[in-house]
Amino acid sequence: MKAAIGSVITYLAKLIFPVYTRIFGRLRKGRVDIAGVKPPFFLVANHQTEMDPLYIGTAIPGRISFVATDSLFRNPTVNYLMSALGSIPKSKFSVDPSSIRMMIDSIRRGWSVGLFPEGQRSMAGYTDMIAPTVGRLAKMLDVPLVVAKLQGGFLSHPCWAYWPRKGRCILNMSLLFSQEQLRRLDPDEIQEAITDSLYNSDYDWIRTQPRLRYKGKKRAQGLHNIMFACPECGSCDCFLTDGDLSTCKVCGYSVRWGDRGEFILAKGDRLHHANLEEQDRWQKEMIETAVQRTGSDPSSDAIYGPCRVTIRRKCKSGPLEIIGDGDVVLYEDAIRVSRLDGCPPVFRIDNISGFSVEAIRGRRNRIVEFLHDGTVYSFVFHDELESTYKWHLMVRRLKAGRGGKHVGGEAADDGAGIGGSYAENRASEG
Repeated sequence: MKAAIGSVITYLAKLIFPVYTRIFGRLRKGRVDIAGVKPPFFLVANHQTEMDPLYIGTAIPGRISFVATDSLFRNPTVNYLMSALGSIPKSKFSVDPSSIRMMIDSIRRGWSVGLFPEGQRSMAGYTDMIAPTVGRLAKMLDVPLVVAKLQGGFLSHPCWAYWPRKGRCILNMSLLFSQEQLRRLDPDEIQEAITDSLYNSDYDWIRTQPRLRYKGKKRAQGLHNIMFACPECGSCDCFLTDGDLSTCKVCGYSVRWGDRGEFILAKGDRLHHANLEEQDRWQKEMIETAVQRTGSDPSSDAIYGPCRVTIRRKCKSGPLEIIGDGDVVLYEDAIRVSRLDGCPPVFRIDNISGFSVEAIRGRRNRIVEFLHDGTVYSFVFHDELESTYKWHLMVRRLKAGRGGKHVGGEAADDGAGIGGSYAENRASEG
């Protein structure tokens, strides 16, 4: 019964959705060169919008099983629908042999397998680190490798934005390697080719589209979660949003979100960054500086905090339970928690995996989630301006510096995070 429902949904989606996108202009096909490629194949794609599986799945021949984080399967109704469509749940905290078996089973059934190897949607408009195991996975599946690249999806609906903008997304697809070519290549060569072919910057791309505009309402709403450091005064978690404006509450530096995703100076000495990508790369350099300073000066090893959070815990497949409220402080080697019954006082960086942004929009959705010594924990930040993305970057950088190779479903980055201690940040606010 479930398989039949999935087949009907897939058929209707392929029939109706292309018509919908043509009428409303949400999606256009760019360079699509997969003629003669028959399923099953392994498809990898950059991740820009929550509609990406639908954009891709309705544009390719045959059925496709997309790999998705297992947190999406917690709701019984969503679990039933995604299972009917053949979606494959994967733990974001560790290597998941069961998901690999399900991928192989899908291939044997003649279904293609789809994967977004960034592990999450684009936060700042450009492709993030690619999971370092995807080359080995492509080699193991032993089917043709297809690459899908979406452009304009971030500008049309950033993951942190409350509302989409009016504007199109372009879908490009091509065969990267045939089965015979894959068999001749080693995993590292495949990995490098996937990384190169998936890289996209919406800000570079839109320069080639001079007539394209993305208009909408309240386009800066939610931007504070990604734009968490002020380039004018150096304060952190200080941006307030109103309509298209993002304004530092400390110094008044203000930028407007433009029709092409650009920053337009509204108030300040000068425009420090032309767009969110430049802002994001600068913030990562700040974190790199903060981590290096902490490592060389043991007397100032607190990198960030304290921050007030509600701490929740989930053992195995059970529901999340609230432990209580406490203060968390980030150090080079651990996240330390104020005394709280039932909660570990220290979360060692070496024992943390999968530290990721679980929710990024809405007043009640300031959540990060991670695995520590076999138990899933989540922090729900009380401060409405506290950036979960900032915490993700900081922990990822610290994990990489301590020899971690794979954090939160993504490869470790050499530079990610926020500069300055909590005391320095609050001093600049006062």
